[in-house]
Amino acid sequence: MAKRKKGSKVQSRAKLRRANSAKRGKARKVAKTAKRVVARAKPKPAPVKKAVRKVKQPVAPVVETVAFEVIEQPAPGVIAVTEVEETEVRKAS
Repeated sequence: MAKRKKGSKVQSRAKLRRANSAKRGKARKVAKTAKRVVARAKPKPAPVKKAVRKVKQPVAPVVETVAFEVIEQPAPGVIAVTEVEETEVRKAS
C-alpha cells in the first residue's frame, strides 16, 4: 500500500482543529482519463491479405520445320534429287 504523504507544518497550523483530528483528508478525485488507462494486452495487428502473384505459364518454344526436295536433270537420263530439311526453334517472348 502507498505511504501517505506528510503535509508541511505551516499548512497544518493554519487549519482549524475539528472534532475528529485523527481523521484523514479525502482522497483526490481521479480524472476520467486516468481511470481508463489500465494495462491491457496489446491487440494483435490484423492479418493483411497478401495479393496472390500471377504465375506465368511456361510458353512452349515455336518449332518450325521446313522440308523440300529439288529434282534436277543436268543431262538427259540423269536425275539428281536433293532433299533438304531445316528445323528452326524460336524462343517465345
